[in-house]
Amino acid sequence: MSPRRSTGTGGAHLAREPAGRECRRAAVTAVAFALLASGAGCTTVPTSGSPRVVAEDRARDTLSQQYVRMIAEPPRKDASPEDIVKGFQAATASFDDSRLTMAKRYLTDDASRKWNPAKQTRIYEEGKISSPIRSLKDAKEATVTLKGTAVATIGPGGGYTPATGAVDETFRLVKEDDGQWRIAQLPEGRLLSSADLQRAYRPVDLCFAPATPVNGLVVDRVWVPIIPGRGLPETRVRRLLAGPTQSIQGAVVSAFPSGTELNRITVEGGDTLVVDFTSAVESVSDDQIDMMKAQLVWSLRDLVTGFTVEIRVNGELFRGMGLRFKLSDYAQFDPDVVTPQAQAYFMQDGRLHRVKDKGGGDPLPGAAGERDVEFRAPAVSGDYQPRIAALVNDDGVYVTGTTPGGKWQRWIAGKDLTGPSWDRYGSVWAAEISEPGKTRVWQATQGEARRVSIPPELANGRLSALRVSRDGARVAVIMDEGLGTTVKIGTVFRVGRQIRIGNVRTLVEAQDRQEIKAIAWQDAADLLVLSKGKGGQELATWSVMEGIPVAARAIKLDAQTELDSIAGAPDHVLAGTDTDKGEPGPGHGEVRTYSGDKREWTMLAKDGATNPVYPLG
Repeated sequence: MSPRRSTGTGGAHLAREPAGRECRRAAVTAVAFALLASGAGCTTVPTSGSPRVVAEDRARDTLSQQYVRMIAEPPRKDASPEDIVKGFQAATASFDDSRLTMAKRYLTDDASRKWNPAKQTRIYEEGKISSPIRSLKDAKEATVTLKGTAVATIGPGGGYTPATGAVDETFRLVKEDDGQWRIAQLPEGRLLSSADLQRAYRPVDLCFAPATPVNGLVVDRVWVPIIPGRGLPETRVRRLLAGPTQSIQGAVVSAFPSGTELNRITVEGGDTLVVDFTSAVESVSDDQIDMMKAQLVWSLRDLVTGFTVEIRVNGELFRGMGLRFKLSDYAQFDPDVVTPQAQAYFMQDGRLHRVKDKGGGDPLPGAAGERDVEFRAPAVSGDYQPRIAALVNDDGVYVTGTTPGGKWQRWIAGKDLTGPSWDRYGSVWAAEISEPGKTRVWQATQGEARRVSIPPELANGRLSALRVSRDGARVAVIMDEGLGTTVKIGTVFRVGRQIRIGNVRTLVEAQDRQEIKAIAWQDAADLLVLSKGKGGQELATWSVMEGIPVAARAIKLDAQTELDSIAGAPDHVLAGTDTDKGEPGPGHGEVRTYSGDKREWTMLAKDGATNPVYPLG
């Protein structure tokens, strides 16, 4: 009853070396084996004998990798109800047939009309299909159950949401006039096993423009099925044109004009990726052309490293003059905002220091590098000439420049504020640490503070930390609602001067006797979370958009060393430690950097060094 499997390939992989960002994405979760099952080659499978692979139309898709293809088969004559359900489940996992015509052959006509597989996809593991043990010789109806453990749901737009609990679904079958069993009643949507997900899906980071005009992009991760006959670049671009997922709608826009569709993608001359759109693309306004190009090339990122991308319209040059560009031409649009080479900072002897190439550091010029004013919780802006925000005098967030003679200026007033956090718009964020129901969040630009509208999910808890993502599209908070600390994520919406946080969801649940100590953005999609529980400290990397920890990027900690602060940049982690586990004092603190490749820590600064900082995040 099970469909046949075929190993497919679509030709050579164009990108010689995947970009570092995509290499990091490969470890998002155990189910991301789909990264090894990418692309979409064209294969043909014979009707008898062993399957064979046939490469077809390589010019259409030279960016594919090998994948495993599921070929659906029709119901076998006189199959049992249990086998009918197994065959149906296997047929729904085949993406050769976009209309699921073969899967519907397992259903009655009425069930086929009512079934909506596009509504949502639920992922389960440890699934078991069984039917009651009894004679079905004269039976006209039968029930079959599918039991397993819930893993996630994938919405119509590809948004991934983790799920928990049991899966216990019933299929009701009837024996039709020809004596064959068919499914008359079934669960809504599509049910796929975790193995199906590993084989048939791939996580993709699409890029959209912020709703507030700025030269930068916002990442929106979606899970897309591998469709035979459609290449990975084509899959990405078609999904990009469909727009963002619901979680970030309203916070981002697309520079692609409405109605733009993809004709085809080809490779010419071995080093040029030609993306051919319908004529609607030419209606893009002149001031949005660069953003449109940036969206395209960053959504394809690892696939076009070292290649030129050209936009054409129905096979002709864009507006008669053509559009040719490379990923490197739009480096300033990087959704991570900072690079792995970002400058790092730390506190020592009451002053903020800039890390030197070989370790240690030098005090910054200006007020933050002097000891005239006591300050704590420093944050560094992303400006070419960085600005420093910090808590000063216990009466608010102050900002100073990095030029000699600079002074501290108060931007946000308040006695109990979280440490400040910069976004790429040059704004500073902080939350008031107050009683539940009285929480307030502030954002200040050029010394003018504005209150941010927040939903009850944030207002009713006590916030102890707030970090705005570098792209300004999301916030992460540590909060206590009376049952222990949790980490929540929200989306930032901007309409004119009005700012609000919405779509709040829990990222890290409160655990028994576990306390969340610190959080820091590592890149556009991942958050570092430092916690302490009965078993000691844990520093984990969480995928913000999927709501799951990145197991392959777990960080090893020294049980003898207590971390008290963290900072992150793409592929980099810094931590401040109290090596003596005693009261802070001269010589006690160290700042260390973690190597994911070597899985070890290296000392960066000692002799009382604390509070590592990267720009933004």
